[in-house]
Amino acid sequence: MVSEQMEISTYSLIGILFVPVLIMYLVKALAPKNITSSFEGDSGLYNKIEPLRGVAASLVAISHTFFSYNLTNHGSWQPVNSKIAPISDSVANVIFSFGGGGVILFFMITGFLFCDKAIRANGVIDFKNFYIGRFFRIVPAYTFIALFILLVSFLTGYYHYNTPQEYILSIVSWLTFGLSTPMTISSHIDKYLIIAGVLWTLNVEWKFYFLYPLICQFCCRRVALFSLSFLFLMVCGLIYLKFFDGNNGGIFLSFIAGGFAAITMNCGSDGFRNLLKSNIFALIGIIICLVSLYLQFNVYSFPSLLGIFMLFLSITQGCSVFGLLNIASIKWLGGISYSLYLSHGVFLFLFNKIFLNGYGYFVPAASALSFAIVFSVISYYFVERRGITFGKLLTGRKNINKIEKQSSSEPSPDAERLSKTDS
Repeated sequence: MVSEQMEISTYSLIGILFVPVLIMYLVKALAPKNITSSFEGDSGLYNKIEPLRGVAASLVAISHTFFSYNLTNHGSWQPVNSKIAPISDSVANVIFSFGGGGVILFFMITGFLFCDKAIRANGVIDFKNFYIGRFFRIVPAYTFIALFILLVSFLTGYYHYNTPQEYILSIVSWLTFGLSTPMTISSHIDKYLIIAGVLWTLNVEWKFYFLYPLICQFCCRRVALFSLSFLFLMVCGLIYLKFFDGNNGGIFLSFIAGGFAAITMNCGSDGFRNLLKSNIFALIGIIICLVSLYLQFNVYSFPSLLGIFMLFLSITQGCSVFGLLNIASIKWLGGISYSLYLSHGVFLFLFNKIFLNGYGYFVPAASALSFAIVFSVISYYFVERRGITFGKLLTGRKNINKIEKQSSSEPSPDAERLSKTDS
């Protein structure tokens, strides 16, 4: 039986931070050659964005190990507190803001990539191809993981409903790709905490995609800076007036920050961009983050967002953050980041509630992260990667048809833009 006090030691707090990288290192070393080769392709124009995704997904998963443990052993989906861990409130705020920081990075990446695409294309985007690409980027892997979660729920105890229609509706609710709130499917855990509650971010991403045609109208080169500056000031004013619920204001600022990074990439001078690329600039951002969290600012507050933005801005210019983003296992984590983000919650549920209940914090948490990473490699290789490839084939054929109609005497500007902005 786990004691009420000191259930989580200082060593376990530190040790869990290294689990994703260590497990991915082992998986990389033991993986078959065909899987290894699938991770070694060209990472695209912004080769530090992919490993940054891996860091963000790992931060979210690590944060949720504490939430899941607390839910299983203390009945509340909340960060760990001093009753079960020998840490100060300020240190706890740093550690348990990892999840929020990871989410902010995901939103900044989305804002950066799509504003960058719009700026490079001067606001002229083939939206049909864009939505085809997004569909095959998101839906196949999500469907595979949702079916796996439904299977786990059936095997461990499905939630009891009164009518067959309710059972069917509960299954369908998990197959809407985050567009609606999923119903409870497990008798052991409420609502969609079986997936660590991460689907709310996917719902926000879908809204961003649906608004993308409108966003592009304000992201042509001449007006992008003015448009984003106006939007930034408006959101700051609404935050001051307490217009937004919860962290919604910070979420808006995350997307806007990504847009500013895209403007810097496309319009900044070489000298300025080289300054931003330095490890020193990234370090200043990290220090601001740590200080603001130590002072117990909310991770979605302006000081924390400023620090994360400075770090992100440096990375978009090519900064590796003292070589961290060049580590092969972190690059692999970037490849599986989407699958890891979606699937880690169900493994935390399995190991905390079903398999290793009563074994404390570290063993179930490390086991869950390990299995989630292995599962995510399988999901990436057999489902996600193939979905992305199929989407590119569909959009590529259409682009080829367009290019063939143009004069063959000069390079196609559409082809050049597409080769640079494919995300």
